[in-house]
Amino acid sequence: MQKNKTLVKALLACLLMAGFFSMANAQEKRFFVPSEIKNAYKSGTRSMDGKPGPKYWQNTADYQIKVKVVPGTRLLDGSETVTYYNKSPKDLNTIVVRLYFDVFRKANPRASRVRPDDISDEGVKLKELSINGEAVNLKSRQVNRSGTNLYIRLKKPLKSGEKVTMKTAWEQYIPLTNRRTGAADKTSFFVAYWYPQIAVYDDVFGWDTENYSLRTEFYNGLANFDVTIDAPKNYTVWATGVLQNPDKVFTDKTLKQYNEALKSSKTVDIIKPEDLDKFEHKAGSWQFKAQEVSDFAFALSDHYAWTAAVQKVDNRQVLVSSAFPKEKAKNYAKYTEVQQKIMKHFSEDVPGIPYPYPRFTSFIGLRGGGMEFPMMAYNQDQGTGLATHEMHHTYFPMYVRINERRFAWMDEGWADYITTVVMNRFMRKEKDNGPFFGKYKSSVQGTVGSFVDLPLITSTQFMDGSNYGYASYPLPAFIYSILHHHLGDKMFLKAFREYIRRWAKKSPTPYDFFYTFEDVSKQDLGWLWTPWFFRQGNVDVAIKSMKGSQLTIFNKGNRPVPVQVNVTYKDGKTEKIYQSASIWKTPGDKKIKIPNAKQVAKLSVNSNVVDGDIMDNFYPSLIDQLKAMKIDKSIFGDYAIARYGFTMSVINKNGLIFMDVPAANTSSYLMPHKDGSYRSLDEQMVFKFEGGSVKGELKQFGVKISGKKKKE
Repeated sequence: MQKNKTLVKALLACLLMAGFFSMANAQEKRFFVPSEIKNAYKSGTRSMDGKPGPKYWQNTADYQIKVKVVPGTRLLDGSETVTYYNKSPKDLNTIVVRLYFDVFRKANPRASRVRPDDISDEGVKLKELSINGEAVNLKSRQVNRSGTNLYIRLKKPLKSGEKVTMKTAWEQYIPLTNRRTGAADKTSFFVAYWYPQIAVYDDVFGWDTENYSLRTEFYNGLANFDVTIDAPKNYTVWATGVLQNPDKVFTDKTLKQYNEALKSSKTVDIIKPEDLDKFEHKAGSWQFKAQEVSDFAFALSDHYAWTAAVQKVDNRQVLVSSAFPKEKAKNYAKYTEVQQKIMKHFSEDVPGIPYPYPRFTSFIGLRGGGMEFPMMAYNQDQGTGLATHEMHHTYFPMYVRINERRFAWMDEGWADYITTVVMNRFMRKEKDNGPFFGKYKSSVQGTVGSFVDLPLITSTQFMDGSNYGYASYPLPAFIYSILHHHLGDKMFLKAFREYIRRWAKKSPTPYDFFYTFEDVSKQDLGWLWTPWFFRQGNVDVAIKSMKGSQLTIFNKGNRPVPVQVNVTYKDGKTEKIYQSASIWKTPGDKKIKIPNAKQVAKLSVNSNVVDGDIMDNFYPSLIDQLKAMKIDKSIFGDYAIARYGFTMSVINKNGLIFMDVPAANTSSYLMPHKDGSYRSLDEQMVFKFEGGSVKGELKQFGVKISGKKKKE
């Protein structure tokens, strides 16, 4: 009887393996599946329906950190105790520790320029290191320091299911280079990438040993933090997590305002600009705790004002804070309110997943864009689009722990796209429910189909300055917009929410994303994944003919895009006709019926969509249309856009008006509009020229510009 049971088990195991290889082979025929992913399916840590597998695991850590900040010298003097839990099925002989500030160490590679005075011989000065209470000689062969990683060989393997305790003491200096972390001004600092952090060991790649070069961002493990920050009493500290000792830090006046903010949906001035003259807290030792987060950051200043209010999320009250220079208080009077609104729409509408943490703080001072951390954002200014983008990073890569070092598009692309959706649906006066695939033409057009337009499945570590931004931000956002339009709003949000729920506090790969959307939608989406993620190629939709009421189009490229036909009738009325990108699942010409064809004055196909040759997308042709218009030739020339420091050129190209901003990788043909403006073909850029000056709006970026023509 026992032999029969053993035989049955063996047969079942064989059948399961046969089923696995059958599914794996079927997937391989649709698109390439790397060996690391196949091994994860084989080991049961991931499933081919996009769910975490029955044997999914992840290692975790508990951090206890104490750090003293000396603002005058920018010194960070820290010590920490880390308990690391090996939940993997393998014994570990080595621990990998990240020393991020070693990016400022002499001779280490950097993807961006830094201030010379930030470069040092030591980078992170390690003063002590012990494993399970036993001191480690930092000059011994037990330790290898390479790039921004510290490799520690364990004297005894860390067995599966066991834990190890590491203690360190270190010093480093907050950089003057203000990139993601650094000095906002002489007495204001945002501190990130700052503590010795145990690297991720996962089921797909093992130890993450990619060096930090100032280009790629996060891939962090799930951890608990108990952090005490000592600063001078005239400094306020904001951080990841919940402040544990407000009664010990704050004066009675500040504590009263803080407690008021904890129960008020209206903005409360915790620290007003006028309070900051000779301002001091009761004490300077701030303790914060954060549970199940991927990182910890903090900020401090002696002249920042602080406003806050709570936003209801489910049955919780989330404290939303804004910290900004006192002299700019008027600019930020409504900023906390704006952040509350963003959080509300994220939680209730898109993505429709409740904001998962108890706090969110935006600290103003970064030069150029924004930077995200759990419960924290380091932002340039009060821009609503920027605030939306950075807060969305709460979901990716924080709540869903994306490996940005390899797949930045799985994080930044979503932040870009969901920002577009939320801004247009909820935050702007003129509401727009989409579709949104027309919002990305100017940011994608210049690179798509070029040598540097690598398949997105290419690991981000192999990208450089020529394509990292493109492949991380606008290109994936554009593809997500195609997916959204194809699935429709209801199914898209259903799949997106399920993807977040499945992988909350876990780390998905691209294949988990692909298969989750297919599993939820019950559709084979290989026609979209394969050309956009696994192959090089281009998009080039063209008009073949317009006969009677039948418009015939074809795609000279190999990448599918939605079809948008803009029809203008002789009486001035307009109409838009849409087709899903799935129209290109099969090759050949596609026919679209145009209503009231005899009354058509002109039409365009995908004038607002990425396209290899826009000249064949209009009926009648653009040149024929332009001949009937009066063009002021004085608009041609180079314009200096002072605020952003770039040049915008307006030239005659192919007999048409062409605008080019090389520094922003943005270009487009312009057409005159009846209101006297000149607009890009997707109408996302609007310019007015007068007296040698230009004023314009780049709608896709939420940016307004002005400039003057350069003298020839």
